[in-house]
Amino acid sequence: MGIRLELGMTQNERDRKICEDYWAYDNKGEFIRHIKSLCKQYNLSSYILFETIAECYACLDDVLCEYCGTACPVEVPADVLHMRSKISWSCTVCENALWREHKINK
Repeated sequence: MGIRLELGMTQNERDRKICEDYWAYDNKGEFIRHIKSLCKQYNLSSYILFETIAECYACLDDVLCEYCGTACPVEVPADVLHMRSKISWSCTVCENALWREHKINK
């Protein structure tokens, strides 16, 4: 179980590799060093690197919404440890439904 990546419609295999390498960050080293390494490896500016990563949807296939089973989206590697440390998680759609239900029943 891990991080599932879904490429944007205009992304190619090079973009996939960039995203995979970005998400391979283990949260144990220096994040800035990781970014600099990727920029050097792929001959990219940090702007282009982050633009490429932003087009790729990443989610945790082992952290699911407790109501509907949707995989938990993540935006940065630090989210991975944070979301996995939670006892439970619910997606925005289910949170809104629960909030409406609670508000109507009051």
